[in-house]
Amino acid sequence: MNFFKKEYFFTAFLLVVLLPVFPWAEELPPYQKYVGPIKPGVVITKENWGAYLPELEKLLPPSKLQWYSMGVKEGLVTMPIVENTHLPKLKGFVEATRKYAGTARVGSDNQLHDWVAGMPFPEPRNAREIAWNFYPDLSRPQPGEDLLFHAEFLLFSGPNYEKRFIWDLFNRRYRGRTDIPPLGDMPQFKEKGISFKEAIVIYEPNEVRGFSQLRIRYWDVNKEDECYAYLPAVRRVRRLTGSDLTDPLLGSDCIPEDFQVMRQKFDSRMRFRVLEHRDFMVPRNYIGWEDRPSYDYKKHGPFFQVEWEIKPLWVMEIMINNPDYAYSKRVVYIDATPFPEGFYCLYWGEEYDQNGRMWKANGFGASAYGSMGMGNLYLWMYMNCLTNHFTVMTGYPTYVKDFEETIPLKEDEAFTIKGLLRKAQ
Repeated sequence: MNFFKKEYFFTAFLLVVLLPVFPWAEELPPYQKYVGPIKPGVVITKENWGAYLPELEKLLPPSKLQWYSMGVKEGLVTMPIVENTHLPKLKGFVEATRKYAGTARVGSDNQLHDWVAGMPFPEPRNAREIAWNFYPDLSRPQPGEDLLFHAEFLLFSGPNYEKRFIWDLFNRRYRGRTDIPPLGDMPQFKEKGISFKEAIVIYEPNEVRGFSQLRIRYWDVNKEDECYAYLPAVRRVRRLTGSDLTDPLLGSDCIPEDFQVMRQKFDSRMRFRVLEHRDFMVPRNYIGWEDRPSYDYKKHGPFFQVEWEIKPLWVMEIMINNPDYAYSKRVVYIDATPFPEGFYCLYWGEEYDQNGRMWKANGFGASAYGSMGMGNLYLWMYMNCLTNHFTVMTGYPTYVKDFEETIPLKEDEAFTIKGLLRKAQ
């Protein structure tokens, strides 16, 4: 009997002492609701910016406060606060989430196991489960399973316009498709383990017309992405390395690893930790083509005249633990509205260099949702926090216009270099 008592107490001791070190045992911080003077009906302007600044410091990420302080104090934009908007539901995704809830798990190497379809963790218990909810291979409805996005990039030094380029972006998810045919797992995943592809093609300016890039991602977290680029100046296709994916695109502040806040592949070295769970100001969701916000760079510079709402977000620190990577860590801001009203999408991200300085940031200026619940963006910001250089992305996904004419995508046209070059001709 004494043996079993000793065994019991020893086991209990191990659980108490060791359990907190396991990543799946980490508790999420409690929600802190904002109570203060900023609420629907308030408009932040040049005249009252100083009075509201202490509250804005609570409600905006540091980089976003740095960005918008320039625009509001110069009188280029205001920040009207409105009631929260409700998103249309992505039917198949919601049904699959409910059907398969409780089946997925994250391994010690950060690999997701036993996931079939839908959101893997509708009631997340720790940081890694939240991270897999927003991971681009799975994330719905931001965007859906097939995406065609028409975009214009405008570059600014401070408020001063420099140049622009025009491109199309395509991406596709090959596993766990629930709303856009073909449904389920596609052959590319079943046969090769491909979970995601993304491509871009540049149309303007003429000197880089035809520049194309194709990225292929594998489900296995230990298998590196493949990435290829067509360089029109030398008329050659070149395979890119990991460091190429952190190089700015055509002199902009945008890098492929920062698409959708974080396009970087998860790997076994990363460590995830939720720092806070509290209310923030975010641009409201815009639903449909007629609801899109206007943007005039001559009038507003690199700032967006949009409406804002107050929503709960998780603030997550992602330690990359790779001294050869451009960033030492990311801090990302994630929608914490419970499922099914929320989908745990990324709103904003801040990237720190290897010296620990906040170097870059990017995220939503205005979302764009179609009636079926698939979303992407109307406005987006990429910024260099050290130099105040900005890259505005403005455009629209075909979820809000020309959906039936463009979706589903054609594999040979959107996800081969040859197909992309034909589009640029």
